[in-house]
Amino acid sequence: MGITDKVRKDLWAKSGNRCAICKKEFFTSIDTDDFNIGDECHIVSSKPNGPRHIENYGDYDAYDNIILLCKNHHKEIDDPANLNIYTVAKLTETKKEHEKWVRQSLNPEKIEVFPLISNGTDLVSIIGGAVVVYKFNDEIKSENEAELVGGFWQEITDFMDIFLDLEPIEITRTEFSYSKLINELNESGFLVYGRKIKIPFLKKYGDETLYSAAKIYIKRK
Repeated sequence: MGITDKVRKDLWAKSGNRCAICKKEFFTSIDTDDFNIGDECHIVSSKPNGPRHIENYGDYDAYDNIILLCKNHHKEIDDPANLNIYTVAKLTETKKEHEKWVRQSLNPEKIEVFPLISNGTDLVSIIGGAVVVYKFNDEIKSENEAELVGGFWQEITDFMDIFLDLEPIEITRTEFSYSKLINELNESGFLVYGRKIKIPFLKKYGDETLYSAAKIYIKRK
């Protein structure tokens, strides 16, 4: 079945964008390249030979069975030598205590979580109908990277200009095209993150209406 979008969004939001063990942030700000990518880890593995496997456990991809960890701690909890330490009960309690810590220690209004965009359908759902897109990327180090990343931003800008005039078949073709662009970025060592936000786009004219906008980040792996 796989982890659903709802489970994924709940997991990142309730985890505060931090590892449940070391509390390290996975994605901090647009002004630094010092970041890590969180792993969505199964407490009970669905694989018969996997760590902490329980036969007929039920939905292995349910929210209660997924914990967000940094890559180092993901490797540590699944190491066969540590399975007597990181038991199902221990990891379940760790997740529960971490989410409690997030609620008590962090201001939710200051936490911005940007999910990984892995295909064109997700990208179009974010930029479609947006009045503006805020584009951020890591430093470009070659002409090939400039062409790839710059071409991606140009495609997004062009799409937003004509989105309202597109027929469903044209939008679907664009989604397919964007999936290929994202794959090219991935193969070149980049990951794409983003989400839709609300902003008072015409505030300077006294209009406080909240309009859809998009924030997109291209980060090196």
